[in-house]
Amino acid sequence: MALGVGLTIGCAPRAQRGGCNEDQPCETRGEVCDLDVSECVAANLDVDAAETPAPGMFTDKTIAFHRGEICLPLEVQSGTALPVLMRPCLHPCVTVSQFEFRHLFECLGSRCDALALAWMVASSADGGCPADAFDSFDSSQCVYGGTDIEFQMATETSNGPISGTMLLEVPFLTNEDITAIAGNPGDTAAIDERVHQYPQQQNRIPDGQSVSILASHPAPPVSCADGACPCYPIGF
Repeated sequence: MALGVGLTIGCAPRAQRGGCNEDQPCETRGEVCDLDVSECVAANLDVDAAETPAPGMFTDKTIAFHRGEICLPLEVQSGTALPVLMRPCLHPCVTVSQFEFRHLFECLGSRCDALALAWMVASSADGGCPADAFDSFDSSQCVYGGTDIEFQMATETSNGPISGTMLLEVPFLTNEDITAIAGNPGDTAAIDERVHQYPQQQNRIPDGQSVSILASHPAPPVSCADGACPCYPIGF
């Protein structure tokens, strides 16, 4: 995984001006170039909703993991598989027919950065959906269960077991973004481009901290089902 450039307007070499132009992208996630002043500025993006307003009725629609919880151990023995369980917070009007996931990571020295993506194919229930069905509706309306997404992540690379940390992020993506990714989930450059549009958010990192991966840590459970791992809110 490489956190790639996600915007077509960008920044000039900082050694020249400390600013930007159209020839080189801004390096910081969630920034765009203000061409009038040749400076990178925060993009004006809504990261509170995956789609707004939601369509009232839909069938077989691809929707992003916008909010929910993720369960995993935060201390893992090097070389063992890291179990992950994701539970999306779904509006009661959403009926899921299938789900998919994608995870990827890269390491530089003892530090690794990872992404965990999940998406659902869903239809609206009888009566349709309200406008905030993919927005930050009241968490008391969240429906969990029946859509547990489980997978394992390696804690080794071609150089051997990882000894260090892995920052795992469930990045914000819109329904439009995830629909494009779902069309070709093996295109890591396209994933990087979509993720890079938005700033990294602490509430999308489990407990706001990295997973510690060391030989001295205990081996994790094979699965995080049935309460085998601690769970953390994502996106709230």
